[in-house]
Amino acid sequence: MKEKIINIIFSVLGILLTFILILLSAGILWMYAIWGRNLTINDFLFQVGTLDGTGSGMVVKFILFALLPSVILTAGLFILKFYLKKKNIYEPFMGRAMIGGSALVFWCVLIFAVKWLKVDDYFGFAGFRASAEAAYVPPEIVTIVPAQNVQTGSGEDAEPGEWDYLQTFLANEMTPWEKNDSRDFVESYYVDPSTVDLVFPEKKRNLIFIYLESMEMTFADKDIGGAFDENVIKNLTLLSQENENFSGTYGPGSLLDGGYSYNGGTWTMGAIFSSTAGLPLQTGGIERNEMNTQESFYPSITTLGDILEEQDYRQIFLIGSSAVFGGRKLYFQNHGDFEFRDLVWAKQSGHLPGGYYVWWGYEDQKLFEYAKETLTELGEGDQPFNLTMLTVDTHMVGGYTCELCGNEFENSYSNVYACSDKQVSEFVDWIKQQDFYENTTIILMGDHPTMDGMYCRNIDPSYVRRVYTCIINAPVTPVRDAYRSYSTLDMLPTTLTSIGVEIPGGRLGLGTSLYTNQRTLTEELGYTAVSGSLSRYSSFLAELASIVPVDEFGNPMITNEDGSITIQYPDGSTATMFPDGSQANLYIDGSQLLISPDGNVTYVYPDGTATNEIPAGLLPTGGDVQETVIP
Repeated sequence: MKEKIINIIFSVLGILLTFILILLSAGILWMYAIWGRNLTINDFLFQVGTLDGTGSGMVVKFILFALLPSVILTAGLFILKFYLKKKNIYEPFMGRAMIGGSALVFWCVLIFAVKWLKVDDYFGFAGFRASAEAAYVPPEIVTIVPAQNVQTGSGEDAEPGEWDYLQTFLANEMTPWEKNDSRDFVESYYVDPSTVDLVFPEKKRNLIFIYLESMEMTFADKDIGGAFDENVIKNLTLLSQENENFSGTYGPGSLLDGGYSYNGGTWTMGAIFSSTAGLPLQTGGIERNEMNTQESFYPSITTLGDILEEQDYRQIFLIGSSAVFGGRKLYFQNHGDFEFRDLVWAKQSGHLPGGYYVWWGYEDQKLFEYAKETLTELGEGDQPFNLTMLTVDTHMVGGYTCELCGNEFENSYSNVYACSDKQVSEFVDWIKQQDFYENTTIILMGDHPTMDGMYCRNIDPSYVRRVYTCIINAPVTPVRDAYRSYSTLDMLPTTLTSIGVEIPGGRLGLGTSLYTNQRTLTEELGYTAVSGSLSRYSSFLAELASIVPVDEFGNPMITNEDGSITIQYPDGSTATMFPDGSQANLYIDGSQLLISPDGNVTYVYPDGTATNEIPAGLLPTGGDVQETVIP
């Protein structure tokens, strides 16, 4: 009987182990098909840990293409096992198969971690990788004589000479990179915006910053810098060509240019952070990388939102999903005191019925309707404004096909991109007809390259994908006619210049204003060096982030000077675990529950009297003593 129970236990454990190994393998294959070679360890950890607000389609696809096949395959293997056992050929066959399968899974996981997520880069021991850093030569900077460069800016309604002072300032700005002695790469090059004396124009310009979900210049045709045989974003291409993308060329048929997305900026929250803070987003220290569990989001840094708030801008963040997702609401609350018009707002304001939910919330067709309504309201106000928007229809996998989408292309995702392309272009045309446009700069930027690896599987492997970039109606033009090499980190100072702000030194965060003569960090060090350096953990970023670890329920865990750890619960009660194994729970009424290292429990009433009887319902976790432990 005892032997039979042991066999049952081992059989169950074998089934579970086999299922886990198969699910792990299936999950890796599924993720590679979805994200391709662009996902890194930073992005992987962040996305896995931040699921609140995730589109239901992603969960369904995981169930269909990873979980369900794993269940079927596991069941099939064990049916085969019992069949072979019945035929008395189980042990010699299945034993070798299990060992071989386990070894194969191990190597798959190892290759996944090292070659795809670049774990070795993250921890700084990627010395065996081949690198082109030593051979990199920075581009030559052609000095432009300021007097020869004075010109009216690109703002369509600018008065002749109105912005010549800023154009001259930009041409004169040639401050070299000043690397400090820190061993931390980010700290070595970081320019704290709070230490720079920014000068705004007397009449402050409005800003409309539209993040285009997963939009790349890659989707244009090869002749103009894209990677596709046929252009799927024709309208956005023309907008970029006729305005500013920092390629040094203009007009139909001219080259496109766009920003690299470095580690820490290759998903939406990371991209927003990189382009408005000039820093890569690292969120180490949180068990599941959930920034929305924190009380603050990089509280000590100065961002675009902070700068504009200080200048009395009214700021609104408009999106068709939940603002909570990825920590976006926390970020914009902490940095700029934004108003939020998201899925929750749309329902509470009566724009949508309570049960409405498509894709990630509501589709872009409605987003642009609400944007027109919001801009009309902002344009009638007395404050300068910053409307930051994020589209969503082009999110992986495959995008959302709305009633406006056509069938121009065989690939449905291409049709979604073409549909978004048309909607954005028409929205820009609408803005140009409004009275506030004269004093408004528009920025269109892809937030990050698409994570749908299958969509880009046929492009040249040597092609480095970059986000779509276009700046419209800025009051100045770049002083350097050159094809720039830049990243989304450069958008912080570039955005401020595009609304007429003087930036002494031309740099903020890790970014360089692309309107100046000066090299970007990418031009100074090369793409390979910057990409590798930003893949690594940064103690400087960890200090700026002030991340407070959380337990499995999202409750903050504070490490005290004596080595004890205090968990803070939503109702104000706490549980403190000490190095010797003892524990003290403090409740909001002043009572305490004390647990000694040997497990003896004492309850102390608010008046100081004590008892070994534990009142029901006192423990913060709602269970018995053993449940209140360090996660």
